[in-house]
Amino acid sequence: MNTIERAGERLSATRQVLSPDVLVADGRNATTREAVDANPESPAAQRKVHIPPSTVVNPDISLTSLDQGFLLSPEGGRSRTAEEFRIIKRPLLVNAFEKTPEGVNYPNLIMVTSSVQGEGKTFTSLNLAISITMEMDSTVLLIDADVARPGLSLRLDVRDRPGLIDRLVDETIDLSQMLLKTDIPKLTVLPAGTAHKRSTELLASGSMRRLLSEVASRYPDRIVLFDSPPVLETTEASVLASLMGQVVIVVEHDSTAQGVVKEALAHFETTDNVFLVLNKCKASLFSNQYGYGYGYGYGYGYGYGYGAYGDADGVQN
Repeated sequence: MNTIERAGERLSATRQVLSPDVLVADGRNATTREAVDANPESPAAQRKVHIPPSTVVNPDISLTSLDQGFLLSPEGGRSRTAEEFRIIKRPLLVNAFEKTPEGVNYPNLIMVTSSVQGEGKTFTSLNLAISITMEMDSTVLLIDADVARPGLSLRLDVRDRPGLIDRLVDETIDLSQMLLKTDIPKLTVLPAGTAHKRSTELLASGSMRRLLSEVASRYPDRIVLFDSPPVLETTEASVLASLMGQVVIVVEHDSTAQGVVKEALAHFETTDNVFLVLNKCKASLFSNQYGYGYGYGYGYGYGYGYGAYGDADGVQN
């Protein structure tokens, strides 16, 4: 059985994810997330009624106005890219909210990385974040952790804003003052912040662990995505991976050699929580014997390794 077939079996066995908690409404007045956090025993918290997302007025980042045709639209219909990211996010959400892997403290902390630069990790981070916001019960905090080359912050034009590194240097800073709202109500961004010569040590510090605990446990419906540096080009990625609940490695089809992927995987303490996603693959790669493609053209495919969403042992096949 080849890796694509294994991936298909893995995906078909994946169940629909249900978040354990949702926002609620109390009568005619919407109860805020903070109010529910403060009083989880309130009648509003017990009724578990969805609050429709509100419109973000004067967002810090307007994703819809960016000249980037590759971004998903939360209001868009079905498209090839949208379907691909639905497949990619599902096992991650199941792990985060339903079937927490053994020994993982914060499965909702998800790092997106690559072996080397240019494989599409920032593309993946952004679109995965947007796709997850389409879930009824999930919100997303997207953090630019590529502190050496903050491509996400540059792309969103927030490179000059304080962010992750500044908070690690000074824990007295109110994190909420650094979080940037987007015009997607359920998506918030934390920029990389000010460059620092000891960024690796900062990411490995107690300050980073306390920050991760704060952002992971603040809201029960939150997914925290990290746009990480490439594994083989910096030391920050390996340090960050040791703190994550799940890791997604983007692999560029017909470009990244299998040996490079194996070398990248060797930097992780364990690959049990590592998922590999094949990027920039052609539709013909996933055509079946009857000539029908699976619908994944330029963008993402089912698998690389033990399915797209298993452990990484399959790269040896």
